[in-house]
Amino acid sequence: MRLVPKAQRAAWHAKAMDTAERADLGSLIELWLETREIERLVARLHTATHSEIEDLSHYRTEPAAGRLAKSHPDVAAKVYRALGMRILNAKRSKYYDAALSHFVNAKRCYERSDLHRDWAAIVADVRRAHHRKAGFMADFEKLAAGHGPSHAPSFLERARSRWSARAEP
Repeated sequence: MRLVPKAQRAAWHAKAMDTAERADLGSLIELWLETREIERLVARLHTATHSEIEDLSHYRTEPAAGRLAKSHPDVAAKVYRALGMRILNAKRSKYYDAALSHFVNAKRCYERSDLHRDWAAIVADVRRAHHRKAGFMADFEKLAAGHGPSHAPSFLERARSRWSARAEP
């Protein structure tokens, strides 16, 4: 675009974006975020299936969800849902805290968009498909009940406070 005369940049930009629409969704997210083509991105993500978004890397979808959370919370909720489900479906217990964080963001976006039925459907899907993941489901049930994630101190934090209390005379 630097080589295009200033008078023709808008036309060339429009041609480039129209041509890019044939690319895969992962590349489009990155391109449209960079070029601030948010409406094109929103339109494409509206038509994308949940599994199509779940198949994408979180490196591409997390920035999109963050960018769309205020202006288009319904689309951001769909992306956050996919981010959480991707972790659960991959059975990566190491990242269940990240999945819970994505579901917290999804719930917030669904509520902002008045899509309470969609949130209830996600809760039902997670309960049905992942009920045996005890390490995740306890905190997810708290979230589904309307409570935020647990802010209880971790084992390490509790141990440090005990040891520091013993060390002080």
